Amino acid sequence: MGAVWSCHCSQCRKLSGHYAASFDTEEEAMDWQARHVAEHITDGGSARGFCPDCGSSLYFRASDGSFSVEAGVIDNPTGGQISQHIFVADKGDYYTLDDGLPQAVGRD
Repeated sequence: MGAVWSCHCSQCRKLSGHYAASFDTEEEAMDWQARHVAEHITDGGSARGFCPDCGSSLYFRASDGSFSVEAGVIDNPTGGQISQHIFVADKGDYYTLDDGLPQAVGRD
């Protein structure tokens, strides 16, 4: 698993109810246990994958093809740790980021 990052963009906050912790990976490396995966295509051409049975968010595929997986859907120990916060300008006003990790206004 790659480095985990916390996304504070409004889309991730609305999807998760807080911020999303995700990691970049190759899409082909994932072996989904779900019988099938549904996708929501955004206006910008990105896709959010989710389980149509329980609604769990599984992944995000950006319009440029980059792919990230929601860290919370991995059952096995990941060995990962949050390494940075992204889209901090959109974070909720009900919490502070005081863990000393790098913060980016967008996605580097």
